[in-house]
Amino acid sequence: MKTKGIVAAGHPQTASAAIRAFEEGGNAFDAAVAALLATFATETCMSSLGGGAFANVVRADGKAQVFDFFCQTPQYKRPENEIEFYPVTISIGDAKEDFHIGRGASGVPGMAAGIYAMHENLCTLPLHILAEPVIDVAKNGAYIDDFQALDFQILSAILEVDETAHKIWFKENQLLKEGEHLYMPQLADCIDNLVREGQSFFYKGEIARKVAEEYAQNGGQLTREDFEDYRVQITSPLRFNYRNKTVLTTPHPSIGGALIALGMNELAKSNVNYHYQEAAHVKTLYEVYTYINDLHANPEKLEGELHKYGLSSAIAETGKRGSTTHFSIADEHGNAVAITSSNGEGNGYVIPGTDIMMNNMLGEAALLPNGFHSWKENTRLTSMMSPTIVLDAQNKVEIVTGSGGAGRIPGVILQVLHYLIDHRLDVQDAVHAPRLHLEHGTLNLEPQLADDLSSIPIQGAVNRWAEPALYFGGVHTIRRKNNHYKAAGDERRRGVVMKCKM
Repeated sequence: MKTKGIVAAGHPQTASAAIRAFEEGGNAFDAAVAALLATFATETCMSSLGGGAFANVVRADGKAQVFDFFCQTPQYKRPENEIEFYPVTISIGDAKEDFHIGRGASGVPGMAAGIYAMHENLCTLPLHILAEPVIDVAKNGAYIDDFQALDFQILSAILEVDETAHKIWFKENQLLKEGEHLYMPQLADCIDNLVREGQSFFYKGEIARKVAEEYAQNGGQLTREDFEDYRVQITSPLRFNYRNKTVLTTPHPSIGGALIALGMNELAKSNVNYHYQEAAHVKTLYEVYTYINDLHANPEKLEGELHKYGLSSAIAETGKRGSTTHFSIADEHGNAVAITSSNGEGNGYVIPGTDIMMNNMLGEAALLPNGFHSWKENTRLTSMMSPTIVLDAQNKVEIVTGSGGAGRIPGVILQVLHYLIDHRLDVQDAVHAPRLHLEHGTLNLEPQLADDLSSIPIQGAVNRWAEPALYFGGVHTIRRKNNHYKAAGDERRRGVVMKCKM
């Protein structure tokens, strides 16, 4: 019997995978595993079996958990002169940014272990059923929409490095374009093997062997032991109250959840008696951003503020930036899940015979402020990813949300929650209301925010964007109101909503 459910995701074929699980009678977690698997073929530059993710789940019985299957640093650090590690320049609009790629830039991927952990703890359908959509899409083609095509363009300097990668993302030496299809038949075979043989196929078998052997010879740092010793961490969410609601978000090693918590504690001090297009709204958010940016730059102060509010969370030095995607899912039984996943930008190299590009988490400057090779061995990497769920006064799921967007993730989630809770907008209006972001002293504003900012003591430049942009995230969100779920896929990243009805 079908399960009534709803999904807000970043690609139609990602959402369709979730709906197929509902049609088979699965719960929200079945749908989430199917959708996450699908992203490896549909949102290839943002999600990969070579990367990692965070899943925030609330079960129908009220139990809340965070599944951390993000990337881990290697157990052994090779000398710098032995590793393959080099910069590439990426253009994002008018801005340029350097990232480091190569086999030496990869951390231990957690995605396969996370899928199995979620399936064993939460799901009701056999894994082979949940994998059918991704196997089908990988063999028969993922549709390339304008957002995916743009992502390919942004990361083209990475996608063209490896001959195997070039065959996936290029056609007749031209980067795949909107309206075309991307094929990954070897990924389909790899996932089929993963389902049949279990996660040992990835961590103790063929995949671990291929990576370890190739990386040993070509400047990588991952070993068989790194794969064999990887473990998913299942923890309690970072929990705090806002107005008369309970917010559940990601604890350490995500810094994003802590910044959301502290930012919303500041926001709670405000009397929201203004319209969101007025200067008072910009002023309030500008002050909140100034506060959380200061905390982000000062880990000891951040830890102190968390302690002051009774929010326990060990804090690392900074957050990662990279290509991320997000989806939110809820079902009729009260189960809900928010998952944000990332592959960094990818390290440029595909594992032979798999169509899987590995992550470049060790090549992100924002992740390693003390230098690229300053990371500690065998340590979970920190992140800004912050899938978030809000409970109402009766402790029932009310909001399921999250976003891609690198270091902008906490702020854009905070703003959507502010629009939903304080401004009482419906979910479509809240997700598509104008956003701002304060970074490096520049206040970035989407259209329709206040024209006159003379009343705000802004310390730095103001950059007004001509139109809403992917820079401001993709906050795919579900909202329950009067026992009825509605959702919005963020148009900034071509989000979609699908429902499974009885």
